[in-house]
Amino acid sequence: MSDDMRQMLLDTLLPVLADHCTAERVQAAEAGGFDAGLWQVLDELGYPLAAVPEDAGGIGLGLADLCALLRLCGQHCAPVPLAESQLAAWLLARAGLDLPGGVLTLAVTTALQTLQPGATGLRLTTNLSRVASARHADGLVLLAEHAGARYVVRLTTDELGIEPGNNLAGEARDDVRIDTTVPPARYRRLTQGPDAAELEARAALLRAALMSGALQRVLQQSLDYARERRQFGRPLAAFQAIQQQLAILAAEVVAAAAAVDHAAVLAGHGPAPDAIAVAKVRSGKAAGIACRIAHQVHGAMGFTQEYSLQHATRRLWAWRDEAGSEAVWARRLGQHLAAAGADALWPLTTGSGAMAD
Repeated sequence: MSDDMRQMLLDTLLPVLADHCTAERVQAAEAGGFDAGLWQVLDELGYPLAAVPEDAGGIGLGLADLCALLRLCGQHCAPVPLAESQLAAWLLARAGLDLPGGVLTLAVTTALQTLQPGATGLRLTTNLSRVASARHADGLVLLAEHAGARYVVRLTTDELGIEPGNNLAGEARDDVRIDTTVPPARYRRLTQGPDAAELEARAALLRAALMSGALQRVLQQSLDYARERRQFGRPLAAFQAIQQQLAILAAEVVAAAAAVDHAAVLAGHGPAPDAIAVAKVRSGKAAGIACRIAHQVHGAMGFTQEYSLQHATRRLWAWRDEAGSEAVWARRLGQHLAAAGADALWPLTTGSGAMAD
C-alpha cells in the first residue's frame, strides 16, 4: 500500500477515535468494554476488513499498516474488539469462507473433546477460556487443530454457551462452551496456510501494537501533567528527579514501538516468530515500567475514575498477559534459540535478520 493511502486511512481514523473515545465514553463502556456507536462507524468505514485482501472485499493492508491503525486505537483506548475482528476476518478469507457482517471474535484451540467431520457437517465439542468480546460478537472464528487435521470454523452466536467475564480493563473476556455440528458451508479443512503457532504470533503482534499506542498515551498524559501541575511554586517537570523518570518512560515507549515496527515489517514478508516474541516481551516490559512511572508522577490523581490515565494503564496491565505473556514468549524464543544452536544467536541479537524456521 502506498504511503498516501496509509496516511489517508490514519487521517480518517483519527477524528473518529477522537470523537468517540472521550474519557466519558470509554468509562461508560467499562462493563464489557464495547461501544456499539464506535463500532458502527468503524464498520461503515471498512476497518474491520482492513486485513482482508481487496479481491475478497477488504482493504488489503499489510501487517505494518495494520499495526499503525491499531496503535491509534490503543492510544485512544478504543472500547471495541477491532484487532480480534480484523484477525478473524483475515483467517476466514485465507480459508475461502464467506465473510459475514458484524462483530467477529477469534479463538485457537488444540484441546478438543470432539472434532469429527461427517455427512451433516463438522461435529465440534470444546471449551474456550477468556475469548475476547464473545458476548458482543455476531460470530466466532475458530482455528481448531486435532490429530494432524486443521480446520477453520465459523460459529454463530446461538451455537455458543457464554459465561461472561472481564479483564482488568473492563473488556469482555468470556468463557465459551461449544457443542454443535457446523454445516459444511461454515468450515474448511486447511492443507496449507496459518497454523495455531502462526495465528497466535499474529495475535501477539496486534496486541503489542495496541500496547504501543497505549504507552504513547501514558507518556503524553504524564508529560502534560508534569508541565501543568505545580509543587513548591514550580512545575513538576522542573524537578530533576521527575525529568529523569520521564526520560526513562519515553525511552521505554520508543523501544516498544521500534520492536513492534520491526516485527511487523519482517512478518509482512513471512513468518517471524522470533521478532514477534521480542516485540511482545519488550512491550510487556515497557508496560510495567511505564505504568509505575506514570502513576508515580501523577500521584493519587492517576488512580481516580475521573482521570483517564487509568484507562490506558489498566489496559496495559491486562494486555501484557493476553496473546501470551512476556514469560510465554520469552520461553518460546529461548527454546527456538536453543534448538537453532549458537550460530543463530548473533544474527538475532544484532537484528541482521530473522532466524529461519
